[in-house]
Order: sequence, then structure tokens, then C-alpha cells
Amino acid sequence: MKSFLFFLTLFVSLILESTVFRVPGISSFAPNLVVFGVVMVGILRGSRMGMAFGILIGLIQDLSFGPFLGQTAFAYALVGYLSGYFRSLVMRESMLLAVLLSGVSAELSAWIIYGVSRLFDAAPISLHLILRDSSRSALMTMVITVLLYRLYRRAFLVKPRAKYQSDSASV
Repeated sequence: MKSFLFFLTLFVSLILESTVFRVPGISSFAPNLVVFGVVMVGILRGSRMGMAFGILIGLIQDLSFGPFLGQTAFAYALVGYLSGYFRSLVMRESMLLAVLLSGVSAELSAWIIYGVSRLFDAAPISLHLILRDSSRSALMTMVITVLLYRLYRRAFLVKPRAKYQSDSASV
């Protein structure tokens, strides 16, 4: 049930990102909500789940808005996997880890999408434009992470069940 709600939250983030945050006054300082959501899936659920959610939401974004299939899905899958992997390297999760991972992931996904677009000559994006936009997006994604981290953690963290050991075997 929580996985479905997580996916629904990612889908709403995709809709917000593609409609509301494309308004000319807002678009230059818009956070990457989908990357934030994929990073939170990786941190709270692990690398495999982060990769799966990244592929799924990336394919939806590619089918709806992308120049070709798989570009955004690859970037989001890598972001989800790496955020879960770095979470496993750290003893416990913290807001600082989430903020750093979301900023680096927003930057990384923008550069992967730019690199693939440049490789296949799909979109004529200048290097100056990607430097400016990816840095702004990463900074705003970090700000959104500070604001929404506790809400996501409280809503979507799966708590491990307590396992009780039977002492009757030693009697």
C-alpha cells in the first residue's frame, strides 16, 4: 500500500513538474521533484526499489515528454540505485545525507540527460545553458529536500517488524 502511495506521489510530482513548474517566471528556479522522490525511494526502501521506481517514472516521462525512449528512465534508474547504495554505506539515514544525495542526483540526472541528448544529437542544448539550469535545479531540489524530508520519512518509511526469540528451547 505504501509503495502504491509512493508511486502516486511520484506521478503527482511529475505532473507538477511538467505543468506548474514550466510557467516562465517559475521555470528558472524549479526544483526537480521527481529526482527528489526517486532519491527518497532509494533512501527509504533500498537500491533495487529506487531503481525500479526510477525506471517506471522515467519511462512514463519519456513516453509523455521525451524526444526518445529510455533517456530519462536510465538517468532516474541510476539516481535511484545510487541513492540506495549510498544509504547502505551509511550507518543510519539523516537529513544531511538526503540533502546531499538529492543535490548530487539532480545534477547527475541533468548531465546524463544532456549527455545522451548530445550523443544522439536529439536536442541542441548549449553547455552554458545546462550548467546554469542544472545548478539552479540542484540547489532548489536541496531546498525542497530540507522542507519535505520529515514528511516523506514519516509517511513512507517501512518500520522493521520486531522478531521475538523463543526462550522455551533452553528450558
